[in-house]
Amino acid sequence: MMWIRWLESAEAIRQQFARTRAFGERCRGGILFATVTLVMGMGYVAIGIGTETVPPTVLAAFRFDVSAVVLLTYAVLSGHWRPRTTVDVLAIITLGELVFAGTIGFLFVGQQYTTPSIAAVVMGLGPIVTIPIAYLLIPSERLSRADIVGVLLGFFGVAIVANPSPAQAATGANVGVVFVCCAVLSSSLGGVLLSRFETELSPLALTGWGALLGGATLHLVSIGLGESTRTISWTPASIVALVYLAVVVGVGGYTALLVLLSEIGPTRSSLTSFVSPIVAIGAGWLLVGEAVTVTTLVGLVVVVVGFALPNWSSFRWTLIPR
Repeated sequence: MMWIRWLESAEAIRQQFARTRAFGERCRGGILFATVTLVMGMGYVAIGIGTETVPPTVLAAFRFDVSAVVLLTYAVLSGHWRPRTTVDVLAIITLGELVFAGTIGFLFVGQQYTTPSIAAVVMGLGPIVTIPIAYLLIPSERLSRADIVGVLLGFFGVAIVANPSPAQAATGANVGVVFVCCAVLSSSLGGVLLSRFETELSPLALTGWGALLGGATLHLVSIGLGESTRTISWTPASIVALVYLAVVVGVGGYTALLVLLSEIGPTRSSLTSFVSPIVAIGAGWLLVGEAVTVTTLVGLVVVVVGFALPNWSSFRWTLIPR
């Protein structure tokens, strides 16, 4: 009798595991989407903490150095790490220079002049900027009236957040927004180009090689800017920020983003940029006591509307695939 009950319990556990696994497979896109947005949203706060005592390009370079070591070590052990084709090399260059060095370099520098919340809202332009870039570079993409209105609303939302005026055109906050806009352009262009490459590298290997190249580029940039490692003041907070950016964001976040990109394409993947600001605003308020202004929230809403207008059906499909 005991054996029968044990077998029945084992069968019930097996069935529950099977149902859980089936649910995970069915909601794979939603799980990846949530992972990327949470990890990236917290990353804005980590950048703000880290750049308080470490020069931005130096911190960004170290972040990619650590990520590259972790990812390429795992890739070598798995036996699938060597780029073998021209497409593999082009994918590595695109990821390393545009998605990593360009995006993160501009973002880290920009956040020296503005808050994590504002930087995250401006980065929310990603899905909006991706639309015209994809239209120009991908023949199958079409630009509708809703797309055009969405792009205009997105830039209007960023203008609200930046709150520019002729008298304050060169102030730190506005300079920071300009740098973050450059990060958006680099990220969107890199994402569209990367989606065109059918590489044979695994996401981990591709991310590792991209991190290695991006880190090397940022080291050269830091040298050109005269930033020295001698000026670094490592604190417990900056060390935690570096570990989070290098391992959690650099390994987990970008690997999940690459998988998401390969499964649902650049436009849908860039939707994570509009949810991440919500996470960044909440994390900034909770962890570092950052004040949340009405202007920032209004700008976020306008950017979200600009994104939702042409992409609402894609967003629903991403979260709950049919």
